[in-house]
Amino acid sequence: MGYVRGVKARLFATVIATACALSGGCTVGEGVGTIRGALTVPICNVNDGDFDLAQDFYGGEWHEGSLLIHISRGGENGEFGDEFVLRVDDTGYVARHLGERIAIGPAGVAPVQAVLRLNRLCGRQSITRYAPVVALEGFEGYAVFRSVYRGDPNADAPARLTHVSEFSVALRDPRDFRNTRPDREFAENAPREPAPLPPARGELEGSFQFYFSRGRPAQRFQ
Repeated sequence: MGYVRGVKARLFATVIATACALSGGCTVGEGVGTIRGALTVPICNVNDGDFDLAQDFYGGEWHEGSLLIHISRGGENGEFGDEFVLRVDDTGYVARHLGERIAIGPAGVAPVQAVLRLNRLCGRQSITRYAPVVALEGFEGYAVFRSVYRGDPNADAPARLTHVSEFSVALRDPRDFRNTRPDREFAENAPREPAPLPPARGELEGSFQFYFSRGRPAQRFQ
């Protein structure tokens, strides 16, 4: 039986920016892994064929069967760090399909969604002047889970482990950006309008595992 989710699709980038704030913060976990790939983000002049998140922070939030996984570089302050986020809509569904490729894609369509936020790489100035948030959403890909946390913080270590042995995801920012920098070029047929920028795209792959911990909340988006 295929994946069925009775919810409407929504902008995942907005969801992850507020979820931890509404719930009082994400719980910090201990983990290891690699997240690497290629990024092209014209709005902040990024063209990196050897991108490495080099994460130093793992956080998780479980709520009514869903799991929000935060993996970032820059510690607990997600506002200024680069961050890769996976949302698992239904951990029960994932638990029944361990070792299989589970689709990553838009909310309401795929059981897992992904977003890459580039607050550190693009810089605070880029965010405030040129775009509200530099975020690339996963539109196609997969993840192979070997284990997934199911919501009991008092469980033994194996039950608190979320392990993704491999994932691969293609990302893009669907918004239409225009070059508002001082050195901008104007559109050919509309000289008063800044020229549109090429779309931001990326491809990431890797693996990770971390233990959900009941320790002090990270308070990431306060």
